[in-house]
Amino acid sequence: MQFILAKLLIVWMLYMMVAPAHAVVRGKPVHGLALYGEPKYKPDFEHFDYVNPDAPKGGEFTKTNEAYLTFDTLNPFTLKGAPAHGLERLLYDTLMTRGEDEPYSVYGLIAQTVEVAPDNSWVEFTLRPEAYFTDESPVTAEDVVFSFNTVVEKGAPQFRTMYGDVESVAAIDPQTVRFTFKTTANRKLPLLIGEFLPVISKQYWETLDFADTTLDIPVTNGPYVIESFEAGRHIIYRRWENYWGKNLPVNRGRFNFGHVRFEYFRDDDVRFEAFKTNGYDFVREVSARRWAIEYRFPAVQNGLVQTMEVSDIKPLDSQPIFLNLRRPVFQDRKVRQALNYAFDFESMNANLFYGQYVRSRSFWQDSPLEAKGLPDAAELELLEPLRGKIPEEVFTAEFSQPVTDGTGNPRDNLLKARNLLASAGWELKDSVLTNSDSGQELTFEILTRSPTSDRIYLPFMQNLKRLGIETTIRMVDTSQFINRLNEFDYDALMIVHPQNDLTPGNEQRENWGSQAADIVGSQNVSGVKDEAVDFLVEKIISAETYDQVTAATRALDRVLTWNYYVILSYTAPVERFAYWTRLKAPDEPPALGLDSMGESAIALWWADPNAKPGITTGGDNVESGPSAARDRLILALVIGAVFVIIFVTIRRRRANTRTDTTG
Repeated sequence: MQFILAKLLIVWMLYMMVAPAHAVVRGKPVHGLALYGEPKYKPDFEHFDYVNPDAPKGGEFTKTNEAYLTFDTLNPFTLKGAPAHGLERLLYDTLMTRGEDEPYSVYGLIAQTVEVAPDNSWVEFTLRPEAYFTDESPVTAEDVVFSFNTVVEKGAPQFRTMYGDVESVAAIDPQTVRFTFKTTANRKLPLLIGEFLPVISKQYWETLDFADTTLDIPVTNGPYVIESFEAGRHIIYRRWENYWGKNLPVNRGRFNFGHVRFEYFRDDDVRFEAFKTNGYDFVREVSARRWAIEYRFPAVQNGLVQTMEVSDIKPLDSQPIFLNLRRPVFQDRKVRQALNYAFDFESMNANLFYGQYVRSRSFWQDSPLEAKGLPDAAELELLEPLRGKIPEEVFTAEFSQPVTDGTGNPRDNLLKARNLLASAGWELKDSVLTNSDSGQELTFEILTRSPTSDRIYLPFMQNLKRLGIETTIRMVDTSQFINRLNEFDYDALMIVHPQNDLTPGNEQRENWGSQAADIVGSQNVSGVKDEAVDFLVEKIISAETYDQVTAATRALDRVLTWNYYVILSYTAPVERFAYWTRLKAPDEPPALGLDSMGESAIALWWADPNAKPGITTGGDNVESGPSAARDRLILALVIGAVFVIIFVTIRRRRANTRTDTTG
């Protein structure tokens, strides 16, 4: 509870800082931009407050795969393939970088200054003359123009959606690039270009197919380079000693490790055993059961491994079950609502999650953007024109989730679900729920890539079966899961849906917009096509003050939740991490926390040069750590197999001897 209270206090303080303020400074070159108000850090700042500016350099940071079980490409910007971990953040610099202790501010990285037109019709970046790529060629405005055109035309669809309001981009001179906008209403766009546009080498990429997968080590410009890799097993990054930006204020105290290594495991239990035996340094724990009962191994007890729970100012991540509205069976709101009644969170939390989760009820949970109570006057001003196009409950009730007694028998909720289904024209025929008009049976498949997901889905599926709904689980490998996700080839699936900051904008088009629903690989996983949703998304994007953003986001939250486009399942109020104490961290994590992939720790932490003997930092010996742990595990398995073979052989010989004797 203390984590939640602390988070709400921080959120409220930051919210009060920006709530009455207007948008970014315009009409002059500046060192940084804040979406609302002024950036926290002034032009002469020396380093971010949340870093250790004197952190020693060297050592090694090792972690494992979490999102993908393998990788087959070194290009993180396209749909094809499963990219290796760390590529985007460690190898590629952007024009600007984000301050992680503010709601939303960015500061010059490749860009020395940035200027936004007085009417917000363009943004202009002046590049640092000292910026260069790993092939020693300078970073120029032409590279930025090429980068934008390439990722928009051939990259993942998120780039096309995010930068859809950009009319054109042009190099004014070798060090100056200007982006001209289609509209003056998109006030977040200059920051999104600065923070998220990867700057790639025109000289390197113009002769290659950017849209294809590749295992060639690319020319880059970020703080690390790829030292070696084995596809699907590990990748090792080496700190680039000649990195052009290492002395910039935005980088002081950051990117301290001499090597960063990602090890890939296909089995969760094996991965955890490797961590226990000093196989890697850092883990984000996603298993509530493991966190509750298995972090008692000797290294934890003697202080060599530390555990921590981290809260931040961002809304809590949701992990919905996405229902694919492209399938006719999910297009009826009553059906979607009935499925939500069959999800017994209280029983799961008690029996599977050790009480560590809370039920999701909002897409911006535990933040000022979360819709609570009834709509206020500012929200009603947006919602009234939509009356008749959105559920009436938006106006009359606060959204809440159904609750059970946690015994695993949600009888009352299943009765409500059955009544909803009956009113939608579904009736039982031979114990299978069937549409009375079309004769279609209500069945669907849940797509997953995790062999441990059955324990979550099976209680839900059992409740659905009691309603006459037949469901199955389809487990596929990582590559197939990614392909099917991108092609919208699924009935239902569960994936994390983060709202990464307190300043929503263009990304909401990608998440919920009607246009994105038909773009292969978009983040509109459910395929939402709703005029009311589109209207509210555009109100968020065009908001001039934080009060307007807040009202529009809360209104969108109400429309999304009351439409049951997804089954909001559960979320953790804190992120759970464990690490070997050869790693050191700043006294307090930044207000935006440690991101779910742990890459903030890679950027901000450092290796302890005074680690006790036997608790090695890895240094520059990239063969230490995980490989040694894996070798020990393999050796133990081989030795065990040999002993089994010897034991079986002896038993057989003794049996044969007895047979010969009695015969």
